[in-house]
Amino acid sequence: MARTASGKNRQSSPYGMAHEYLVIFQYHEPEPRELFERGLIEDYESSSGVFIEAGSAEEALIWCEVIAQELLRRVNDDRSLDWKRLGYSCWIESTPEESPWGHCLVFFQHVRVGELPNIDAMSTAAYIRWQGGDGAS
Repeated sequence: MARTASGKNRQSSPYGMAHEYLVIFQYHEPEPRELFERGLIEDYESSSGVFIEAGSAEEALIWCEVIAQELLRRVNDDRSLDWKRLGYSCWIESTPEESPWGHCLVFFQHVRVGELPNIDAMSTAAYIRWQGGDGAS
């Protein structure tokens, strides 16, 4: 079994040598976007992350785009939104524990390429619930 950055054990991929990447991505939620459009705040973008087991960094990034697209559409209840056309991006954190995300690595879900995480557990509201519970101690 392989050990992930957050300390979880994962079995190796049946598709050869796989690595688990922490991929961070941008998106927006409706309330901050509305406040931005009214001129009340300067930044409306949110970000989240997911650990993706993949054969390469490129494969992890491509799969993250699918996940980010689904989260964007779900939280905005708008299937017409296009994550790429809105100019959002995703990137790999090469040292998760030392990154700005080090405090919340256990919040991020673990998936393999082709597997969707629990999208409802990735939003800002889910993160706030996690912080208030046992997660952010």
